[in-house]
Amino acid sequence: MTIVPPAPPATSSQQTLLVLKILRVSLHVMFAFLLCFGAILALIGSVYQVRHAALGVLSLVLGGVYLAGTVYENRQGLPTTLTTRFTPALLWLLIITLLWLGLMALDSSFTWVVFPIMFLYLHLLTPLAGVAATLVLCALAIALPLVGPAGFGLDYLLAEGLAPGYLIGPTLGALLAIVISFTYRALRADAARQYQLAQQLRAVHAELVQQQYSAGKLEERERLAREIHDTLAQGLSSIVLVSRAAASSLQEGKADAAAAQVRVIQDSAAANLAEARRFIRDLSSPALDDSLVSALRALAASTETAQKAAGKPLTCAFILEGKEETANALPEAVSATLMRVAQGALANVAAHAEASRAALTLSIWPGEVTLDIFDNGRGFTPTPLVAGTLSETGTGYGLTSLGERVARLDGSLDIESTPGEGTVLTARIPLNQHRPEQEAQ
Repeated sequence: MTIVPPAPPATSSQQTLLVLKILRVSLHVMFAFLLCFGAILALIGSVYQVRHAALGVLSLVLGGVYLAGTVYENRQGLPTTLTTRFTPALLWLLIITLLWLGLMALDSSFTWVVFPIMFLYLHLLTPLAGVAATLVLCALAIALPLVGPAGFGLDYLLAEGLAPGYLIGPTLGALLAIVISFTYRALRADAARQYQLAQQLRAVHAELVQQQYSAGKLEERERLAREIHDTLAQGLSSIVLVSRAAASSLQEGKADAAAAQVRVIQDSAAANLAEARRFIRDLSSPALDDSLVSALRALAASTETAQKAAGKPLTCAFILEGKEETANALPEAVSATLMRVAQGALANVAAHAEASRAALTLSIWPGEVTLDIFDNGRGFTPTPLVAGTLSETGTGYGLTSLGERVARLDGSLDIESTPGEGTVLTARIPLNQHRPEQEAQ
């Protein structure tokens, strides 16, 4: 079955998140710069007074409170929903505002610190409340340098008039803060939608994978049902019929006929027993109860022993390229498929290759695992594997079945063979998409 990996997040979403991060960092940098700039203007160029100590203390406290809030945001996150209720975030913002007003009461050099504070109000409050708070801050930034405790005073304004810069600067800053804030809010909403869409896509992919997995299991059950019906069921039915005939022959005193019928029963039972063992071998891999490496090593040794007993000596070796613990930790579906490929390939070597040497080579790579089965036998001319074809012995467990098993794990089965020069069969299975709970089909 084909497993479709989850789609990665869209590039546009990643770019949006990067822009949001840059805007947040820029806000913090702007606050620190404007606070330090205001403190320097307020503390230099004049004779030391008591208010200088108050300015230094308030500046340090404001910077510390702001830093504490940003650290909390990085660890816990600010509220994702806008609110006007009194929350710890709003308490933090209120303290910052009061400290800023305290600094403005001592010196108007801190006027520009109001701009990052505007961004905070627009970020934490609902759109309407944020705009209203920004307009109030704008009015304070205009009025305090003029008529506040540290301002020029009303008499000065009546005598000298109002310079346009006192109105234009804070007003443009407030408008810019509103525009940037709404842009930030739109980008954040877009990033949230992209993330939600990616989660939905991952859920759909997972559901499709499960459906494909279930369909593969159903297909395998149907295939086994057909094979059992055409082999074991037919054989058992024949045994029942012949056994009834044998019983009748015994009752009639026909000993020779009964003996012949018993021999037929024995032959049918032996054939069905062999077929049942083949089904058991295909459906489960008892050799894998230990580990894949030990199972492949034992398979090579047993093949060599069996060929020697049959009078066809075959030297069969197992080679591992990679760490044994990594090979033994492969997913169950991958291990079972590799074991069955090795069993089928060595069975073909023993039955058809007329080889004197064979080798199993298991290689572990960063993204895939490969199994090479080599023999120095007579070789053959490979032909395309056609689904439904049988091996030369008619067992139905030929190269086509091996290819289908490997393909279910998105792998490939390659055959390189030349008449008279041997054969190399290579199974490749990727490792990055197989889940442990997958079963070999």
